Amino acid sequence: MGITVLVVDDSLAICQLLCAQLAELGVGTVDQCQSGEEALAMIVAHPDKYDCVFVDLHLGGMDGLELMHQLHNHHFSGGIVVISGLDRKIIDFTLEVVSNYNLRVLGSVPKPFDRALLSFMVRRISSYYPVHRRSDKLLPQQTVVDAIQNKQVLAYFQPKISSVDNSLIGIECLTRLQPPQGVVSPASFISVAENYKLIDSLTAATLNVALPAYREFCAQIGREVKLAINISPLQLYETNLHATLHELLQEHYIAVENIVLEITENHALRDDRQLKNLNRLRIHGYELSLDDYGAGYTSLRQIEKLPFNEIKLDAQLVNGIHNDKVLQTIVRSIRSITHQLKLTLVAEGVADSRDLLHMNDIGVDAYQGYLFCRPKPANELVRWHKAWQKSVANISQFSAS
Repeated sequence: MGITVLVVDDSLAICQLLCAQLAELGVGTVDQCQSGEEALAMIVAHPDKYDCVFVDLHLGGMDGLELMHQLHNHHFSGGIVVISGLDRKIIDFTLEVVSNYNLRVLGSVPKPFDRALLSFMVRRISSYYPVHRRSDKLLPQQTVVDAIQNKQVLAYFQPKISSVDNSLIGIECLTRLQPPQGVVSPASFISVAENYKLIDSLTAATLNVALPAYREFCAQIGREVKLAINISPLQLYETNLHATLHELLQEHYIAVENIVLEITENHALRDDRQLKNLNRLRIHGYELSLDDYGAGYTSLRQIEKLPFNEIKLDAQLVNGIHNDKVLQTIVRSIRSITHQLKLTLVAEGVADSRDLLHMNDIGVDAYQGYLFCRPKPANELVRWHKAWQKSVANISQFSAS
């Protein structure tokens, strides 16, 4: 894998050991240095070079906490992993402090290093680092503009399944574009829409297609289910977000009680304007879901402070959990906290029945993923639902007998 990592520790022996372990785990390039000052100079000189920095806290001169503060000031976009032999309380308090920075803090790895935990951190890095390397795959700005203006925006839907009785409890709206070259997935245009301030227009265009399709879907299956809509954290800076959504829902005769707003984790949620908007949306009756948890900026400590109803585990915490004890421990910890806070926990990206069984043992509330259904247009989802109901009925009859 083409990941590039920087290890910062004032012990040459520790640097060499960690570099060797990371290389064994498949990291492509591992650089090292023995001081915070040197690390900062290397990163400032090449700001896009490192996908992650492993930082020791106890450094001579500029310590690890100050280095992370400087990386925040320099808008470092890679990941951060804290490495330390200090007391767990010190590490936890450090993570609490840096959770207020605009940094992707992936977690901590105590010394001596546990190979399984290091392997998990490498997977976390590899799951998001391509976001910073996708320029050759992104649609041009004008293509996105043309797709919005020419009504080439499509709404696909993916079901959310209850872990209690396998019933359909909601559907998530997923945007697709259909320029002349064919249907395009969000990875190729969402960041373009965000970077060029097209995300509001794209969301409106999506909802103008999705909302009538959702109403028709509910009519076809004979009952209402929740509709999840993706909202970028950047849209939470807009003071008129609630008014815009309210107008669209009224236009299509859809009750706010049926809407779940999924806030993606690709940007930090710390600005007062964002937090005010989150609270306003809850006040006006929207349910809020933190999407892709585990791949972005939000820590477990922040979940308690943010007004979410639901947490959606990112696929990297789900895929392979059946044979990964580190993942099992992490997800059990998340389940414990969400249970205490009375939050719904959803597993995304479920594609393997063995992972499903482990998620069920842990006590996840709902599932979403290819194991159940791929994203589909609403008319195809109606046909899927009929087949799914028959399957669930057959399973129930078999269990009863």
